[in-house]
Amino acid sequence: NVRQRKALAVSTVASMLKVPEREQSPAANWTSAGRIAAATTLVLGTAFPLAAHLMVPPTVGGTIDWVHWIADHPDLANLSKVFELLQMPFLFGTVLVYVLLSRQRSPRLAYAGGILLGCGFVGLSAVEGYETLAYALAQDGRFDLTALADVVGAQSSPPAIVMLLIFLPFAFFGLLTSAVALWRSGAVPRAAVLLIVAFLVVDVFLGSNGFGITPDWVGRVIAFVGACWIAWAVLLAGRAGSSGEAIRQKPR
Repeated sequence: NVRQRKALAVSTVASMLKVPEREQSPAANWTSAGRIAAATTLVLGTAFPLAAHLMVPPTVGGTIDWVHWIADHPDLANLSKVFELLQMPFLFGTVLVYVLLSRQRSPRLAYAGGILLGCGFVGLSAVEGYETLAYALAQDGRFDLTALADVVGAQSSPPAIVMLLIFLPFAFFGLLTSAVALWRSGAVPRAAVLLIVAFLVVDVFLGSNGFGITPDWVGRVIAFVGACWIAWAVLLAGRAGSSGEAIRQKPR
């Protein structure tokens, strides 16, 4: 019984680490340029926010600390914000890649996840614009940083509330729905899909937005590893497609 349980555990782990059906992945039918573009989009969509978060010292906790850090380190803070802004086109591209990978097996889930996640990233774009203005005000020198931190941190105005309502629930449920669609697609390693869920848990519940147990960069590392894994699966699907084409063209 013990050996059987160990064998079952090893088999389960192995099945989650590999691409279940590489030959049937939608990416196998894409052009090489399309697969490279998709893989690059996935990687850069998580690399830019990871780099941005690694620039912020772990001692920066609440909004008041964040505002003072922006004012005291304008060059580093601005570079961090530039990276966060650069992530946006690649995040929207990631939505498209997720839909293309998962719509064959689960079209309803794929499109629902794409719509929800796309709306969530529209809200995230507004958040980035909101924070970009806060960066400029914090570095201006004419504004009291404590008062600015109170206003920025409260986000209590009707437009700010709408911004958060577009961003938070749509992004959360969109990413969760997309993860389910990817899990069912058979196109990517299921362990990589679990990393998407792990990112949600860490970022929403364990990071600074939740219980504050883990630094914000931890979730970004998890997202980056998962994105690289899925990107690698997309690139490997091209080899499967080439092998299948060669077999079909082989004379009998």
